[in-house]
Amino acid sequence: MNHHSFLPRFVAALALCATSTTVLSVAGAPAHASDYSAADRIAELIDEVAPSQGQVEQTDATSAAFSTDVADLPLTDSAPVSVAGGDVPLHVYLPEETATGHGVGAADGTVVYKSSHSGADVAAQVLASDKVRIQTVIHGPGDPHEFTYELGNGYMPLQAADGSIWAYRFDQNGAIDIYGVGEAWARDADGAVVNTHYEIRGNSLVQVVTPTGETVYPVVADPTWEWYNAAYGAGFSKRETRDLANLGGIAGLCSSLWRWPALGAACGIAGFQWWTQAGLAVNADGCVFIAAVPAPLAVRWLSSACR
Repeated sequence: MNHHSFLPRFVAALALCATSTTVLSVAGAPAHASDYSAADRIAELIDEVAPSQGQVEQTDATSAAFSTDVADLPLTDSAPVSVAGGDVPLHVYLPEETATGHGVGAADGTVVYKSSHSGADVAAQVLASDKVRIQTVIHGPGDPHEFTYELGNGYMPLQAADGSIWAYRFDQNGAIDIYGVGEAWARDADGAVVNTHYEIRGNSLVQVVTPTGETVYPVVADPTWEWYNAAYGAGFSKRETRDLANLGGIAGLCSSLWRWPALGAACGIAGFQWWTQAGLAVNADGCVFIAAVPAPLAVRWLSSACR
């Protein structure tokens, strides 16, 4: 692989579920030829090193966003990426460690948010596989290597018992909207794996990328967000939550879930987390929601039905 001198030194990325991307400049901030040239170079870099997750799609350029039926990519870094699917769309804000400006579209549909100084750039893509990636392009070792994606619109991050990462919210009836985040990955300019992982900090998902002395810049890293249109789970009342927490441990909890076969089957994997979350909910005078699909998880059940 050729290492072009004009390419940035490092790339990390976030991806979400959606469909398409185009070119639009913000009023009052016209895009120049050099902006488009830089956007194309970043798009080429991503195409060169990123794992294949589907073709980049084009969006409809509007006065409000780079839009599709399932996602809106913001015109500037002050607005969130909005991914449709649930009753309320998931909002994910561009990394707070970057200082970018308006979006510029590359020829392949990638929307690039160039840094206003010499820091990291951001590039957003909507893929034909209905996933949206938000790449961060790190120019050198002095740039950030952690990228914080704050969730909005009532969504909260969660790690399930199997290690998978999710963003979820409950509607007013206690039903869950949930988006999945693909396994963290990062590749350097030679396609070699670079260490990376996620951390949940408050209401944000943070991607941490850890290069070594062997890493060849630039590097691309990318989590993938995806909406799930069905979840199999149950919300438990305060009394039921107390019962679950007081069943004498994991075995007692799992045996009590016979009425929900899918929950019982998943309890062998997730029982400890479920039992722990039930106890935490009891301590907060609340309820627990337990799900087996799309992942074995348990969270506080935020619903008017919690009583």
